[in-house]
Amino acid sequence: MASRACGLILTLFTSAVLSRDCIELTISDKRIITETILNSTILKFQHENDTVVESSRFNIVQLWERFPKVVVPRNGTSEQCRRDSQLYMDSLDRLELWALKMFDATAKPPSGILSGNGNQYGDFDECLSIDAAVRGKYCLASLIINFGDEQKYKKLDYLIHSGHYIRSNITDMGHRVPRYSSLLWGICIPSSCSSFDLEEELSYRLSHLGITAKVHNTMCTVKNVKRPYSFGKALSISFFLAILLLLSLGTILDDDKDGVTNFEKLLNAFSLKRNLRKVFDLSDAATRVKGVDAFRGINALALLVAHKSMAMAHNPYVNKVSFSEVFGMPWAVIGRSAILYTDSFLYLSGFLNAYNLLQELERKGTIDLKSRLINRWFRLFPLFVSLMLFCTYILPDISNGPQWNLVVEEHSRVCEKNMWKSFLFIHNYFGFEEMCLTHTHQIGMDMQLYVATLPLMLLFWKARTIGWTVFASIAVGSTVLRYLAIHWYDISMFVYYGISVQKLLDAARYSYILPTHRATIYLIGVAMAYVIRTKKLNFTLSNSQVRLFWASCFALAAFTIVHPYWMGLEGYQYEHGPAALFAALSPIMWGLFMCMMHWAVCNDYAGSGTAFLESRVFKFFNKIAYSVYLTQFPIFFFTVGVQRHAEYYSPLLLFHIPEMFAIFAISIMTTVAIEMPFNQVYRIYFGKSQTKLKEN
Repeated sequence: MASRACGLILTLFTSAVLSRDCIELTISDKRIITETILNSTILKFQHENDTVVESSRFNIVQLWERFPKVVVPRNGTSEQCRRDSQLYMDSLDRLELWALKMFDATAKPPSGILSGNGNQYGDFDECLSIDAAVRGKYCLASLIINFGDEQKYKKLDYLIHSGHYIRSNITDMGHRVPRYSSLLWGICIPSSCSSFDLEEELSYRLSHLGITAKVHNTMCTVKNVKRPYSFGKALSISFFLAILLLLSLGTILDDDKDGVTNFEKLLNAFSLKRNLRKVFDLSDAATRVKGVDAFRGINALALLVAHKSMAMAHNPYVNKVSFSEVFGMPWAVIGRSAILYTDSFLYLSGFLNAYNLLQELERKGTIDLKSRLINRWFRLFPLFVSLMLFCTYILPDISNGPQWNLVVEEHSRVCEKNMWKSFLFIHNYFGFEEMCLTHTHQIGMDMQLYVATLPLMLLFWKARTIGWTVFASIAVGSTVLRYLAIHWYDISMFVYYGISVQKLLDAARYSYILPTHRATIYLIGVAMAYVIRTKKLNFTLSNSQVRLFWASCFALAAFTIVHPYWMGLEGYQYEHGPAALFAALSPIMWGLFMCMMHWAVCNDYAGSGTAFLESRVFKFFNKIAYSVYLTQFPIFFFTVGVQRHAEYYSPLLLFHIPEMFAIFAISIMTTVAIEMPFNQVYRIYFGKSQTKLKEN
């Protein structure tokens, strides 16, 4: 019996020694059972095969346990802030309803932070509803968790900051390019306290956790804030009321007869009935060139999805790490090469401008510069200025939300300060940071390239050899500028994985939005207009040659889009050599693809694809394309601004049906209410074919 007891004791002792190598239970000698998990009792289980070191796990647990649950600026700079903060703490102890609401509206550490659920808005509406002893103020703080450069924290850094899809810091411009690496944290405080008071409190409370906090003054909101009534706002309201008056009169008084006087013609121009009939009239125009509608439509839709992906990066998701992983897959190169889709628009702009100018030169032997510039102004400016005025003075008053101050109000302040540059079509020379409606840089470039095309086409008409030489020299010079810009500034025209916000802004400022750097593809379009117009390269292809031609065409397009895919993979380290080659050569390869496809379509080699390329869908889209281009960003960021909570990310969100419906519906409305009427105004008062009649 004694021997059995000794054997059992020996067995238990041996098992205990062996198990200690596998599992270790560590309990603080001073805090065994007396403190709860919220008061920092830490149970740490470490398996011998666990790859996360103990100190790393300890820090992560501290994020949940030691993160302040009650945040209020008790040491605020104003006496009123300090009194209100103390009143809040006392009222919270007494469980008063308004204080509980303020506590409840403040974000708390959630589950799923390692899945990307680090952006916590709290309850925006609950905070603003507090109006008792203290009024609520909602602030959205930006937090960065600092892990240093130690390799053992790399995976935690990756997960908590949602994969660093775009690297940012808390001081980056955030109203158009997202502060992706920052954690957005909603906090409800007394309205008497400032953003500076809250930032000081957060910095004091979070510094021991290795967290840096920033609270921008523009990221705090109180209920029923009274905005100043400016001259610009009065002018905007007057402008839109005048448009509504003209639309009402034009629609009501429209008797389906052509006007006799210019005033009658003006009213007819603003008739919604006439304009709706025109926008849905899909008959071919006499000057229409095959393929243009389809090329514009396909590239516009691709660019729409690319812009949507950038807007989505502002949003909170419970699985935001998945967002980064999806856009780090090889197929995501389709979106990361979005510059090629903007190149398509430059090609089409160069082609159409040169094609029309060649028609005029064939008829007259010269170019009416004044008429051309006025026509271009009426084509671009009315809808452009309407959207600027709306986004600057009207949109900020329409709604609110956690990020509304950032993506809508901050943008309106940028517009109010800098829209004069857009009026002159020079806004693309000042960078995205100082640009109203950042996506309209293309309009500035297009206008400048159009103006430069007028004398160049006149020179080309007078002296073909000299003209071709000048075109080629400018195209080569533009290619060299792109290559050198990448080397000089270490930037990239390809949105590689982990690119920083500052590098995106530098890429725009030093190359992407400059016409001197984007002229190559535009001039390829100009050259193609001459080829199509003069039919210089028309020849016959056999069926097998046609198939080979199209195979080569699509292979070139696929190679141009896909070949930099490895730069979009997670873990990519920037190299300026491949980035410079992509920036220099991709517009040339894409331009060659556009030329080949355009030539084949114009010469009836599209085969069964003709029905698709000439479909009525593209003809209709072509009529609203300019409005779709202008309205998409305001609608995308309206959605970002009003979003109250995190949702589950899925790639299908790229095609958010309500947003897409709103874009197309508003585009139709703005086309028939602003774009088409002002185009008609040009024909009435400036068009050569219109006879001005003396008003009675």
